[in-house]
Amino acid sequence: MAKTRQQKELSLKQLQEAMSEMKSLIFINYCGLKIKDIIELRSLLKSNKFKYLVTKKTLLKLALKKFGLENINLDQVQGGTGLIFGYDNEVGPAKIITAFNKKNKQLSIQGGIYNKELVSLDEIKILATLPSRNQLLSQLLGTIKAPISSLVYTLKGNTKNFVYLLSVIKK
Repeated sequence: MAKTRQQKELSLKQLQEAMSEMKSLIFINYCGLKIKDIIELRSLLKSNKFKYLVTKKTLLKLALKKFGLENINLDQVQGGTGLIFGYDNEVGPAKIITAFNKKNKQLSIQGGIYNKELVSLDEIKILATLPSRNQLLSQLLGTIKAPISSLVYTLKGNTKNFVYLLSVIKK
């Protein structure tokens, strides 16, 4: 059944609202997935605070135009267009959808938008392998802390050896 103009305008408004706050967007082709798999995907995305929408490419093109992204060519996006929006975590959707895709081969990742640029499937797979922000901060702090820790350990060792020497002399 065809959508009325009002339904299309409502869909476009919802799409624009979702795009207004996004930091990343991934296009998927959900055709071939079973209903239980789609429900599992939706619940997985919702539990990680990502948004999933299904839309037509014409509405997506209109929404992209509103945000100044009309230069993005959607010709590589085939089949049913599912959109996964990342708000707080830019690489989180890439990690989740790549892991989900390993289990459900019917799903195909079509590409995405990061930093207002179209990215390919290969780039999304690279993003999925990146460590999270918290992991990167932990690594940075460990790297900063390492020289100071080594210095303290070395100074502690010298002091310990000096005390040991004094105790031997005392005996």
